[in-house]
Amino acid sequence: MSSTDGHRRDLQDNIDLLFQFGFWLFVGSIGFSVAGMLLLNLFPSTMSLFGPVYTKLVKTPTWTFMTMLAILPVLMYGPTLGWKRLWGFVVWGCAVGAAGELIGTTGLLTVGGVSLPFGEYYYTEWLGPKIAGHVPYFIPPSWFAMSIVSLDLARRVTQKRWSSLLLGTIFMVLWDVSLDPAMNQAFPFWQYGTDGFYFGMPLSNWGGWFGVTLVIMLGYEWMRGNRDIQNDWAPWLYALNCFFPLAICLLRGLYLAALIGTLTTILPFLLLWATDPTFVPRTLAVARS
Repeated sequence: MSSTDGHRRDLQDNIDLLFQFGFWLFVGSIGFSVAGMLLLNLFPSTMSLFGPVYTKLVKTPTWTFMTMLAILPVLMYGPTLGWKRLWGFVVWGCAVGAAGELIGTTGLLTVGGVSLPFGEYYYTEWLGPKIAGHVPYFIPPSWFAMSIVSLDLARRVTQKRWSSLLLGTIFMVLWDVSLDPAMNQAFPFWQYGTDGFYFGMPLSNWGGWFGVTLVIMLGYEWMRGNRDIQNDWAPWLYALNCFFPLAICLLRGLYLAALIGTLTTILPFLLLWATDPTFVPRTLAVARS
């Protein structure tokens, strides 16, 4: 083995170690939040003990979760896409996501009384400092992260360019089915200006998610060249991202939202299983490795 090969092997080992640490920190932040909500549900009197630090107990694991969500895909796809190309993905995903969010939260584009692309809404203080006072800094990286993971899953179902782009976009929108009730009803991370049909969310929100995600996906497709977008941990990252808001909905009494979100979360995995029956045992084996 040459010194260059040895250096690359050491680098990959370090990346794998960082990923393992980040992934379990990601899982831990979810577990801490879910355990805390369960404790308060079972023993409401404990609120008197945790009340003075309740805001910190909500924000800390949530901010940890959002940070790891941004970092993990970088570690997952950097070695296969190439780091220079991967940073192009990061910049593009964050820039398009930030642009869509800033247009939406400022009301810059309104058609027929509807603020595009998502409908009228605003972010509260729960997600921390904001870009231009409107969009939390955590939000644009989440567009990058979940878009590339959704595209990864879609390309396992079909290698056809337009089919994979559209399917990946749909996978991204399906995540919001569980996310939105948790983030605007169970906890006030953002609020809508109108009382929408789906737990306060207007129909235009899903249209905005579809449009913004598709633009991100088109950029990813152009930048990837002949490199494939695939990592064995992608199903786990997608599933955990859906599980967290589903658990929040369930523990905060939004049972219908939890049921609908569970059904939509299952759809991508049913398609993956139908395409490749070995998908489930291989994915389970990844977590045991």
